[in-house]
Amino acid sequence: MSGMYVFDEFEFDPGGTGLRRQGEDVALEPQALQLLEVLIRNRGRVVSKDDLIAEIWQGRAITDAALNTRIRSVRRALGDDAAQQRYIKTFPKRGYSFAAETQGDAPPTLQNRRGVGLAGALASLAVLTVALLFWLWPAPKAAVEARPSLAVLRFETLGEEGAEPFFAEGLTEELTTHLARFRELFVISAATMRAYPGDPSAQLQAARDLGLSHALRGSVRRDAGRIRITAELIGLPEGRTLWAEQFEREPAGVFSIQDGITRAIAGRLLPEIETSQASGQLSRPTEDLSAWDLYLRGRLQQGILTAEAQREALRLARLAAEMDSGFAAARSLKARALGTQFFHGWAEEGQAVLDQAIAAAQAAIRLDNNDPQAHAALGYIYRFTGKGEPAIANLERAAELNPNDARIRLELAHTLDWFRLQERALPQAEMAIRLSPRDPMLHAMYFYKDHILFHLGRYDDALEAARQMRAVAKSPVWQVYAHLLRAANLSRLDRSDEAQAAIEAALAINPKLSVAAMLKQFEGSKNHPENRRIWLESLQAAGLPEE
Repeated sequence: MSGMYVFDEFEFDPGGTGLRRQGEDVALEPQALQLLEVLIRNRGRVVSKDDLIAEIWQGRAITDAALNTRIRSVRRALGDDAAQQRYIKTFPKRGYSFAAETQGDAPPTLQNRRGVGLAGALASLAVLTVALLFWLWPAPKAAVEARPSLAVLRFETLGEEGAEPFFAEGLTEELTTHLARFRELFVISAATMRAYPGDPSAQLQAARDLGLSHALRGSVRRDAGRIRITAELIGLPEGRTLWAEQFEREPAGVFSIQDGITRAIAGRLLPEIETSQASGQLSRPTEDLSAWDLYLRGRLQQGILTAEAQREALRLARLAAEMDSGFAAARSLKARALGTQFFHGWAEEGQAVLDQAIAAAQAAIRLDNNDPQAHAALGYIYRFTGKGEPAIANLERAAELNPNDARIRLELAHTLDWFRLQERALPQAEMAIRLSPRDPMLHAMYFYKDHILFHLGRYDDALEAARQMRAVAKSPVWQVYAHLLRAANLSRLDRSDEAQAAIEAALAINPKLSVAAMLKQFEGSKNHPENRRIWLESLQAAGLPEE
């Protein structure tokens, strides 16, 4: 794998940070990143389709459409297109070439890799000798370091049989949240790690499989009025322990343990960060452990999408807030539970519930203006009121405060799409998938990505997202949406027979589907009317019944 390439306002590190533009990450899926790396590495020559397929797909049979989709993805990421061909030039019937001047490594091209005779072997030996000299000679620090990547593995619950695991799960999530706020780290989401088996060795292997550089694991024991927490930072893939410590405190001291672990990890992985800066990333949720217990229970309930679970989450959030009037997260949770009840029609007094949700989120922000969840909750709720500007502003603030939170990125993507800002929405949806590739809500991530691509007119790319959504969607409801998305995109491509077949597949799951039912679903929605019009017209053209 080659090193860092710099061209125009872009930096490209294939083995580390990926593609960045003026210091900001540019979302690209893995095969598109590989494609860009092959083209840059072979800059100055035309790379044939066969060469690209051999490098990226290891020679597997793929269609021209699949390759063209990846080319379009790279061009879009670079602000290029088939008309300008500023960075990637097409040579009909020959292949593609990278056109821009770059600064950076120039490793062997595809051409010189192919049959290197004796002269090539001697040249390689010379290169190896020079490389060894550079290895032995002290090297200057690289201009741009690859971001360390990290997963917080599920902390084990030790002690009496039947001990409740929610405390350890809460600690796992809180540590993930604290570490995710360092934008110098790439932190995989807690939701993705929960999707893997609970066995510590299986979780560690999962972190390796995800290509991460580090993992944090540990255990929790609560007995005799004391809490014992062990934590261990592991270097991957070799599994070497880089740091380990055991903490023992009274229950109220759990938050100082949390802070201590976060500072230790940040100090190990990000030595350039000052202790004061690390401290600024932390905020203690509450000093009352009973309130925190209630909050953790409520957060688990809020993740269950039923009316009963949302009511229980609201009850627990209110109790936690009563125990500690300064507990911002409890008010964020209250706002979430109220907003979810409003959105799904589970609240009898709709407007009153919406007003309460806004008030709770605003109270959370007053208590802690640097809490990403408080801003995310307010943005989530403002979306339902049709107030696009404050909805987007709060979600962007939340993403700024916690750049590694996949759910915040997803909500920002959804909200930008809702107000017809799809160009800004797409990178957020793609980043959400990158941050949490095994998320239980992965089907929703692909749904919103598909919806965004559909409204951008990128129907081939949207069909691929619909296929990915179908592959991970488990519930019949989401399978129906996958078929409908497929139908809408196919109708826009004038593939009417396939579009009709997709509608029939959706009707086989839900025979009550109709244009009238869709219109009823949109009643009271603040979603942009143009989004609704294009969506319904496409489904009508695909053959969705009127009644």
